[in-house]
Order: sequence, then structure tokens, then C-alpha cells
Amino acid sequence: QMVKCDPRVGQYIACCLLYRGHDIDPRSVNTAINSLRQSINFVSWCPTGFKIGINKQPPKEVPGTDLGIGKNAVCLLSNNTAIADAWKSLSHKFDLMYKQRAFVHWYVGEGMEEGELNEARENLAVLENDYAEVSEGDDNGQGHQSGEDDEY
Repeated sequence: QMVKCDPRVGQYIACCLLYRGHDIDPRSVNTAINSLRQSINFVSWCPTGFKIGINKQPPKEVPGTDLGIGKNAVCLLSNNTAIADAWKSLSHKFDLMYKQRAFVHWYVGEGMEEGELNEARENLAVLENDYAEVSEGDDNGQGHQSGEDDEY
């Protein structure tokens, strides 16, 4: 787990499902997508929101790991407004540490200018605001339940 956030809280901006395996049936993929549509809350300006990829090659074994070998695999990549809480937490921690000048000497010693740290913090603030605008600006947080009035 790279970032801790609850995707049930936010709204999905996009989802990408990547299937891999020689016996992946597109009809079963569509069935899975239709069942997901009942529980995923998309932003209103992206009601369909799914990108699907099917690769007929079987998954590769990763030597030296505990991962089991399977005939099929699926990977979900998604963009959800719930990540905004993680950005807020990160910026709060950054502000606390930067106020104490913690670790600044390491970055400056490696050739980074102190202004780049300020620029990175400003970029993080812009990212926070972008996610806040998406989640607040979308029907006052109601979003779009996929499957409602979708036209294809």
C-alpha cells in the first residue's frame, strides 16, 4: 500500500482495468464492469469513466517472491478525490518540518536550491485545491452514480 485513503468516500474521476491472461472473455469483463458501476460513484462530467485493456499473454512469474503463479490477473488503476486527504496530511507534515528547517540542509547540500522546496509546496497546494474543486464543484459532492441515465 503506497497511500492510505478510503476510495468509498470520494468520487472516481477515472478507472482503468488491465486484464491479463489467455482465457479472458470480453463478455465476462463487461459483466464485471456492469457490477462495478452499481457501487462506484463517478464525477458527473465523466459518467462512463472506464478504460479497459485486455492482454492475452499470461502473467509472468516474478522469481524470488511469494507471489503465486496464476493464469489470469487484473489490475485496477483509478483516480479518486479521496486522495485529497492524503495530500492535506502530507502538506501539513511538510509545513511542520519546514518550519523547523528539518532536513533542509540535506537537500541544499545535494545541490537543491531552497526555493525549489517552496515551489514544491506551492505545487502541492495547487494539487490540493484542484481535488477540492472537483469534489466540491460536482453537484455539491453528490457525483454521478454510474448507470444512471447513461447513454452510449
